[in-house]
Amino acid sequence: MKIVIDINHPAHVHLFKYVIRELRNRGHEVIITASQKEVSFRLLDEYGFDYIKMGSYGDTLLQKLFNLFVLDFRMLRTVWKYKPDVLMGMGSFRAAHAGFLFGKKTIILDDTEHAAVEIALYKPFATKILTPACFMTDLGSKQVRYEGCHELAYLHPKYFTPDPTLLDKWGVSRTEKFAVVRFVSWKASHDIGQHGFVDEQKLNFIKELAKYARPYITSEGTLPPKLEPYRLKIPVHQIHHLMAFAALYVGEGATMASESAILGVPAVYINTLKLGYVNMHEGYGLLKQTTDTQQALRYCIEWLTDPAAKEKCRAARERLLADKIDVTDYLVNTIEQAGRPG
Repeated sequence: MKIVIDINHPAHVHLFKYVIRELRNRGHEVIITASQKEVSFRLLDEYGFDYIKMGSYGDTLLQKLFNLFVLDFRMLRTVWKYKPDVLMGMGSFRAAHAGFLFGKKTIILDDTEHAAVEIALYKPFATKILTPACFMTDLGSKQVRYEGCHELAYLHPKYFTPDPTLLDKWGVSRTEKFAVVRFVSWKASHDIGQHGFVDEQKLNFIKELAKYARPYITSEGTLPPKLEPYRLKIPVHQIHHLMAFAALYVGEGATMASESAILGVPAVYINTLKLGYVNMHEGYGLLKQTTDTQQALRYCIEWLTDPAAKEKCRAARERLLADKIDVTDYLVNTIEQAGRPG
């Protein structure tokens, strides 16, 4: 069977990497298409994947509108050339459009309720839409809910084992308490009108956090000069090894908040955007969320001064893992089933 996996964000590389490998192990041909978003190409290169470059949607609304047609055309050209049986992508309207026009099965994943534009662009054309059971929006008859979340596809202990020796390689002390801090760029279409940290409070936030744990910042954009010394400098494809040994995650990024929860690391999510999978982790006691910078700091201090915080989160993680499925196996089986005749 021939399959196209479409990637439009660095997180999608992680989401699909074991799916791609398992499909290839089962003898299927997998063609990877990818658009440039932050470090998506770098991650694909680090993992040794060959891929077809689609280009970038750009940052401004006008660029996104124009490039929507450009990248749609490139996907159509790719599907015409390779003639896949099944296409899969996360929120990928270009895969849905190409699959529909060529009469191919198209499976679209989504976990972002507020991505209304993307949903409107792919929903009429997709064959099937897969969402976590905690997804808060009803997408109609094409929607199939499963007990899991995207981050389980690559951070489930079946697939990921953190390596503490990498901390030594990066100069991170195994005995020092540290926190991972995430700032996003707010350039995605679904981020319009939303916010996380108050910009003028970032420096003070980091200074206060540093009293309890060493902050390591990962940021989509440039940092103020005074925050630059805190920037995390490790290979992008190995960040989960660092996160696994952190005392805390705090940030605007929902994906990293979920990743931390899956790893059993206490998380604080600061963002006006509400997501079903974030609520799910909060329900397990793995995460706290707020829209207020000062409240986020208070949550961080609560986690960092609680000597039992990590043990509580590890126990909560075990409960979560017991309740959820192997998402990679589920996606592989769903693709194989879609590709069968009839």
